[in-house]
Amino acid sequence: MDAMLTLVLGSLKALLLLTAAGGLTLVLRGRPARLRAVVWATALAGSLLIPAVAPLLPSWSLPLPVYLGPGTVIETPAIVSNPHLAGGIQAGAFDRSTPNHLPEAGVTATISRGVDWQVWFVTLWVLGAGALLLHLGVGLWRIARAVRRARPITDTYWLSLLAEAARSAGCRRHVRLLASAEVEVPATVGVLRPVVLVPIHAHTWPRDRRRAVLLHELVHVVRFDWAMRMTARLARATYWFNPLAWWAVRRLDLEQELACDEEVLALGTRASSYACHLLGIARGALLSPAPAIPGLEMARKTHLEERIMTILKKTTHRRVRLAVLLPAAILVAALVPAIAAVSLSDAPARPASPELREIIDEMNQIEVRLEPHIERIEALEIELEPNIEMIQDITIEIDHEAIEEIEARMQPFIERMEEIEIDMEPFEVQMEEFEAQLESFKIHVDDGTLEEVQRQIHEQLEEQMKAIEGIHIDMAPFHEQMEAIHAEMEPLYRELEAIHIDMEPIHEQLESLHIDMEPIHEQMEAVHREMEPFHEEMERLGDRLERAISGEVEAVLREHLGAVTAPGAPIDEAAARIADDAHMHVDDNRVRVDASAREVREILSDLLGPHRVGASDAFDAAVDATADALSPLEIMID
Repeated sequence: MDAMLTLVLGSLKALLLLTAAGGLTLVLRGRPARLRAVVWATALAGSLLIPAVAPLLPSWSLPLPVYLGPGTVIETPAIVSNPHLAGGIQAGAFDRSTPNHLPEAGVTATISRGVDWQVWFVTLWVLGAGALLLHLGVGLWRIARAVRRARPITDTYWLSLLAEAARSAGCRRHVRLLASAEVEVPATVGVLRPVVLVPIHAHTWPRDRRRAVLLHELVHVVRFDWAMRMTARLARATYWFNPLAWWAVRRLDLEQELACDEEVLALGTRASSYACHLLGIARGALLSPAPAIPGLEMARKTHLEERIMTILKKTTHRRVRLAVLLPAAILVAALVPAIAAVSLSDAPARPASPELREIIDEMNQIEVRLEPHIERIEALEIELEPNIEMIQDITIEIDHEAIEEIEARMQPFIERMEEIEIDMEPFEVQMEEFEAQLESFKIHVDDGTLEEVQRQIHEQLEEQMKAIEGIHIDMAPFHEQMEAIHAEMEPLYRELEAIHIDMEPIHEQLESLHIDMEPIHEQMEAVHREMEPFHEEMERLGDRLERAISGEVEAVLREHLGAVTAPGAPIDEAAARIADDAHMHVDDNRVRVDASAREVREILSDLLGPHRVGASDAFDAAVDATADALSPLEIMID
């Protein structure tokens, strides 16, 4: 297998593993963040192990042909060309194992260009990985320099807090506490000799902030987060062309910070106070920025809003034990050997039928006719860009930070009102019960004067009204408390109102820009209306394509199952069902039909099983061969 195929397949395996990890973290979205951090760390480490363990495992073949240029298709391990393609070389005309059987000169040139392209591909990967590794190395050098230049903290007040935090966090390792002018927020670095770096001005922090910082950083040390983070960066450098690898590293960084936040809160720190500490540290970093280092920074602005919202949203925090983490880590780790065992095998592409070629040709013609319309839309989009840039510039002027700061100051009042509302719930339930009784209450009135009738009604309603009045009296203190809270919040309401008044010119500018953009949107809608007939034609061709694909699938079924099924077996029905469930992808020169092997087996066993002839083992083997041939089915187009 050449280097390019190794890189491509390795990237696909890593993508599959990280996708599975992402799905598992979605399932664990409401669970402690440490679970999700373990899942991401295991998946990123596993993506590095996949190339190492693959040679040690039994191989699971996966068809994956690689097209190198017009007239040549390279399969693994043989080179195969379709007889309808330029060059006229038949399938199996030559093989890597027989070097004396060489292809024609024209095809040889095509193959050489393919090899050169592979060299460029591998070179590009090496450059990308090298650049990221160099960036990581520079970052580690800067960390080492910052540690060397940092001043050891010998203040007994700090050291006593460090010892207390170590006992609370369960940290039995020796941790050095240093003050550095090269960091603006607390950070943890190192694996064998962990170091906690704090800003040079950290001596001005109150005791609660110092304790929260030390707890947060020592939890990083206990959980070996630095080692996980460095492993993640190595995985990102290896699969730098995979966007999911970059996203996975960002999610790991965030989940590690959230997990440490949860641990600090579980150890007794108030959520509102801790959120204020994070904001204070981040604000200090903005006011006096210093060169950042790639450590485990406590309050970097990235994801800060999400962290604070998570801290304030959760009402209870508990420590997560190892027994809870193991199942998630084992589940992800078990995927590593399963994915690593995937290998490439022969997957010769079938020549397309004349009908399928005709459909693809018509689709290409429609795409050519659509190009002018698409170019018009692109031109209109370019015309819209200045307005969109102006909108972005204007929205930047909105003081989101001031609004968020006011909302944060409102949060304690909102929490108090929520507590009062909870205390009022029993009285509200009683009120609802009395109101329901009043709705079904029947008044019995005897004949008499108007005064006698009024007296009878009053007497019958008096007991109910007294009960309701009593509930109102009981609820009066709560209403007074709510009014008092609203009175305390009045200055905040006025501040918000003032901000919104200041924003009115911005909203007017935005509205004016949207009005200016309306004619362009109308032109775009007109172009889309002109394109509708083409879309309808494409839908019609799509229906024809599905029927043609069904015919191709039927040909595969008859080829593999004709000898083991009786005449009149519903092969066409089975093909239609398989084609309907399969995923189809049309490329420039080929059609890929990807059917689930499990679903193919179920359909064939269900529809063709009753029409089996011969031994059941032969039928089962033919069904398995058919499922493999359709997972996927590659069809070459001239």
